[in-house]
Amino acid sequence: MKAANFISQRLGFSNAQAAAIQQMGVVPFLKKSFEGPLSISTPKFMEDAPKTRGEYRDLRKMDELAKKKAIVTENLRVAGLSHAWVENMHTNAFPLREKMTFFWHNHFVSSFKKTKISWAMWQQNQLFRTFAFGNYRELTRQILTDNAMIVYLDNTQNRAKAPNENLSRELLELFTLGVGNYTEIDIKEGARALAGLNIDDEKARYYPILEDNGEKHYLGKKGNWKADDLVRLIFEHPRAGRRLMEKFLKFFMTDNPSVQLIEDYTSAFRKADFEIKPMLEKLVNDDRFLKSQGDKIKDPLSFLLTTLHEFNMDIPRARQLVPYFRAQDMVLFSPPNVKGWDGGTTWLSSQKLLHRCGIVATLASGKSLENFKFKLQQMDAMEDMEMSDSAQLNKPNTGQKTPILTWDKSLINNKLIIQNFSERLIFNVSKDMQTDMEQVLKYDFNPSEMNAQQAVARLVEYLMKAPEYQLI
Repeated sequence: MKAANFISQRLGFSNAQAAAIQQMGVVPFLKKSFEGPLSISTPKFMEDAPKTRGEYRDLRKMDELAKKKAIVTENLRVAGLSHAWVENMHTNAFPLREKMTFFWHNHFVSSFKKTKISWAMWQQNQLFRTFAFGNYRELTRQILTDNAMIVYLDNTQNRAKAPNENLSRELLELFTLGVGNYTEIDIKEGARALAGLNIDDEKARYYPILEDNGEKHYLGKKGNWKADDLVRLIFEHPRAGRRLMEKFLKFFMTDNPSVQLIEDYTSAFRKADFEIKPMLEKLVNDDRFLKSQGDKIKDPLSFLLTTLHEFNMDIPRARQLVPYFRAQDMVLFSPPNVKGWDGGTTWLSSQKLLHRCGIVATLASGKSLENFKFKLQQMDAMEDMEMSDSAQLNKPNTGQKTPILTWDKSLINNKLIIQNFSERLIFNVSKDMQTDMEQVLKYDFNPSEMNAQQAVARLVEYLMKAPEYQLI
């Protein structure tokens, strides 16, 4: 079961799928994950969101008071989207699609802080979900006509007579080839190829009056290149795929992948014509994957969802969820910059760790996160305003409000229970930690006594506050 717990966390966000993986095996589980829905229903609170180019233009024409109210409403919608997404991660029987959606969100980065358009961010989220297990080259092609990306990287300002190089630069530097595999000329010529590509109702399109139809010299080839041509030329480059595989391995296997490991996966990725499914299949059949237990630091999503799962808790309301992600420096739909979240040790500042321990203490004491006091201001748009039920900010928790640990009561002594929770939560236990746990849950522990639940809760609190719990 120890291996199933590990795989469940790596292919999802918690131990919730461990029993299914143990029963059916990881390969059938992966197949079931691939067969899941390509998208999720549009939340009701998004129905009235501005969706067309004309509606975006109308927002700019509003008076200051109306514009301020519209901005507040858009912030609320994005808070609702974040809540709905995390809720889906938490309840999905096969959450790998959502995990890959999050992976793409942190690769092809856009931020609501800059776009200010909730519908565009939602459409991008659905694009990532649709292509979660799809083709990297095709997703790259699609992202170049994504409205949120066009706004975020300033291609709305890119025209033949006044080029803007932001999208062209990040396409090469961060989204595909990486530094050292292109020239400044490629960036300038790429900007010319993308000139005039601007937002429209469903996705971006070229506006003839703004585009550049001259010959461009890009990655060693000459032609009147446009967005699709740039993608084709990029993926013909011998280094195409390497940058993504490095991020893929950091996301699923280890925070510090070796050069040999990266090259191995890059070679396989190119042979698979940049398809993601074969790489996930390779991953779960790779002995190095199973040996990588403890090689990654839990991101805030994994920490929260694993902890809530152990205490049988629902996702807290957005009033609690938004400040949690702010305190952990991981606001969904608003990565810190175009590079996205770095991950690894950046998740474990002393303040973030203290904050995580406070959440554990609250749940272990039998209280829900409704009782946890976030020493943090609400997001700017939430201050001094009436909250909106439609954005789920006041949505009541209709599920279990009292944290309840579940454990096998047939485990009749402290060592068996310690082993069970250790394998669920931290995988590897040192001798000193074993001794400490046997002091927390003593040898004369009786699972049938009235205080048994509290005793086990103290054990789980000890484990979850241990540095090892921050690893996956």
